[in-house]
Amino acid sequence: MSQAPAVDPALEASGWTVPGMLLARSALTPDATALWQLAASGEWVGSSWRAYQQAVASLSSSFRRLGLAAGDRVGIMAPSCREWDFAQLGRLAAGGVAVGLDPYGLDEHIREISRRCNFAGLVLAHPSLLERIDEAVRQRLRFVVCLDAAGAAGVESLATLLAETPASEGWNQAQPDAPATIIFTSGTTGEPRGIEYSHRQMCLAASAILAAFPQVAEGSRLACWLPLSNLFQRMINLCAIGRGAQTFYVSDPREIMRYIKMIAPHLFIGVPRFYEKLYAGIEQATALQPGWQRGLVHWALRVGDRHAAAARAGQREGVAARLQFALANRLVLGKLRAALGENLRFMVSGSAPMPLWLLERFHAIGLPVLEAYGVSENIIPMAISQPDCFRFGSVGRATPGSELKLAADGELLVRGQGVFSGYLGDDPSASPLDGDGFLGTGDFASIDADGFVTLIGRKSEIFKTSTGRRIAPNGIESRLQQVPQLEHVVVLGARRSQPVALLVVGEMAWQAGMHDSFADLRQQVAAASAALPAYQRPAGLMVTVQALTIDGGELTSNLKLRRHVIEARRASILQELYVQMDAAHAGRFEAWSADGKTFHCSP
Repeated sequence: MSQAPAVDPALEASGWTVPGMLLARSALTPDATALWQLAASGEWVGSSWRAYQQAVASLSSSFRRLGLAAGDRVGIMAPSCREWDFAQLGRLAAGGVAVGLDPYGLDEHIREISRRCNFAGLVLAHPSLLERIDEAVRQRLRFVVCLDAAGAAGVESLATLLAETPASEGWNQAQPDAPATIIFTSGTTGEPRGIEYSHRQMCLAASAILAAFPQVAEGSRLACWLPLSNLFQRMINLCAIGRGAQTFYVSDPREIMRYIKMIAPHLFIGVPRFYEKLYAGIEQATALQPGWQRGLVHWALRVGDRHAAAARAGQREGVAARLQFALANRLVLGKLRAALGENLRFMVSGSAPMPLWLLERFHAIGLPVLEAYGVSENIIPMAISQPDCFRFGSVGRATPGSELKLAADGELLVRGQGVFSGYLGDDPSASPLDGDGFLGTGDFASIDADGFVTLIGRKSEIFKTSTGRRIAPNGIESRLQQVPQLEHVVVLGARRSQPVALLVVGEMAWQAGMHDSFADLRQQVAAASAALPAYQRPAGLMVTVQALTIDGGELTSNLKLRRHVIEARRASILQELYVQMDAAHAGRFEAWSADGKTFHCSP
């Protein structure tokens, strides 16, 4: 049984509402800088906690004037910016429910979410986004507020609302157990489903995260760069309120590396795909250096890897090794870390498993990536790796407030105050919990004697071959992902004799001549999968430069694979591959597909 987390002062004084957290923080440090946003001039402009609270109070009064009633749902679709948080907390303070809409999401998903939520109002970056909302919902809207409302009829300007004088008292109408937000699952296996959470649950989640990261202190610097429709990023922003940390907004996620050194975050969050591309960037930059510099970098990384491995094993290196590491750190490793700012000591990854090889390589640089684990159906992260308590391959130990156990079939179960009560629109009498109040996460896992949780794979993604072997594709994909030219790896083969892999090659690698070196690719794939049992090694490959994209419906907004979409769109190529595999038996083969860019080969 887990223990309740220690409560930060702002959370303790919040009354367990999100606007109450801001009110408490403003009382603690009114003149400290809370938010930073880039101006058109390129300068960072700061806002104090007092100004943050005043903006939220103004919007709370304005939303009620516009007709927002307790429990009304309001959608917001805009890039990450301080106005997003102003609008979110203003709605919550007015008693409304905040629903984030992903500006990079599919139109059909946005229309479906708007239908399910039946919005009373919207806050949009600009009026043109209104076209992405279901037409019937648009006809029933009470108000539309835009960050840029220039020349739009019937649209309120957010700047005008922020300038209104707020009520001196009573602007926070939020109640602890009232609905605060509705989030939607990423939709890896179908349409996204809505989940409602209360103010209390959001505050408990922030408390659990802050308990895991005491290194985040008052005045620490955090980057807000993931879309704020993403609950992961919103919770980090909420943690900033609880601890009094500073939030730096980067509106375009593609620009984060441009600004990260200036932001100099103390804590940085990302998804595995970001870290894969970050490390690929390090390798590409190294490849462009003169030979002696490339050699120096590779030597330093080997020394760093040996040092990090000893640290993970609890071993102390000898004097010579420590001197080598000090030199490698001074000449190379420290400079690599400095590219991410002077304050960063570790990074955090969520939403999908990180490949073990990538975790080890960042640790060799001196920036361990700590994995956290949660599911949409439980707002409190269930397990978090901590800087002084982590094991690569594990997502850490249970967070305070989350009780974990394994079902008879190995599925991870959770019980706690953060667990949801059912999907939006479902029969409220049909509980998703078992008789003991546990929720099935949909993930197979193991828990060791020290409480570390290791994920094995999603129940929905694990498949059986025709020989009865059970295949967990995530583990195979993470091994193959270390082949540097690959953008994505997708392992398929349900009810087939052997698994195969779709390899998405980066366009740069293709243009650089990779299409002339398939034999080298096969060798790299074979080497990466050599440690796997024979029945898990892909027996055939499909190689393509046709990218998997969010717009194409093959990736979720969190960059998770939509396997059923990927497999369905390549059904004919997959069938052709198996026909050739059967015909070739154990021999080698290659064959071009009709698109001229995809080929099949045995590894």
